[in-house]
Amino acid sequence: MVTERFYTVQEVFDILTTNKVTSNIESVRRWLRQGKLVGIAPKSRKEGWQIPHTELMKFLDQRTPNTTNVALDEEAVRAAMWFEITRKNIWEGYIPITKSLLKEAALHRQYSTHLREEVWERCVNNSIAYKQPRVNYLLDAFSFEGQRLKFDLSFASKEEQAIYVIFEYVKKN
Repeated sequence: MVTERFYTVQEVFDILTTNKVTSNIESVRRWLRQGKLVGIAPKSRKEGWQIPHTELMKFLDQRTPNTTNVALDEEAVRAAMWFEITRKNIWEGYIPITKSLLKEAALHRQYSTHLREEVWERCVNNSIAYKQPRVNYLLDAFSFEGQRLKFDLSFASKEEQAIYVIFEYVKKN
């Protein structure tokens, strides 16, 4: 036969404080008096309330948000913040794109001339408002065709970090 565990007001308060439900022990007593938290009322002033484990769990389920389905994706949060800042046209700087830079990168990775020309064309279209093609960047990413692309940190210069990512992006799309 299994007997149910009973908690004192102090134990319930400690559990509720740990779960950030309350920071005042009087709230626990008030909820017991109001019937919001079900417990066995004391027969004398010395005894004190007894709260069954099942009732405490029901109360906790009602008072704590359902966080089981919430997954905090740090990268998604960073991306949302990045787009919010860049919508206000706040950039750390820009990287000029030149044909010679594209040619060097294409030779290094043995990309086709056709791909290099397509990358150049899309870079020009990406920066239509500027005389020379360029990509704006902020922190660890840059904007290309309305997308947030992360730098390839395996290269030393910002230009290379962006160019190789653009090549791969154009190749996939």
